[in-house]
Amino acid sequence: MREVRALADAKGFSSDPARIWEMLALIHTEISEATDAYKKGESLEHVGEELVDAIIRILHLCSALNLDVEALYQAKMQRNWERPYKYNTVRGG
Repeated sequence: MREVRALADAKGFSSDPARIWEMLALIHTEISEATDAYKKGESLEHVGEELVDAIIRILHLCSALNLDVEALYQAKMQRNWERPYKYNTVRGG
C-alpha cells in the first residue's frame, strides 16, 4: 500500500479526501478500459494490465481513506466462505 500511495502522489494523483469522487471515477475508467480491450479481442495480457490498473486505483483509494485492506479482505472472504452455494440468486447465476 505504501508503494501505491507513493506512486500516486509522485505522479500527481492526490490522496486528498476531497478527491474521493475522482478516485472512484478512475477505478471505473480502468474497468471500462479492461472491458473494451476484451471486447476488441486484445491480448489477455493487455486486459490483465487494465485490471491491475484498477487494483492499483482501488488500493490508492483505500490508502486515502486509511482503510486496512488486508483486514477488510480477510473478514470479507470469511463471510463469503460462510455463504450458501449461489447465494442470493433467484434463477441461478
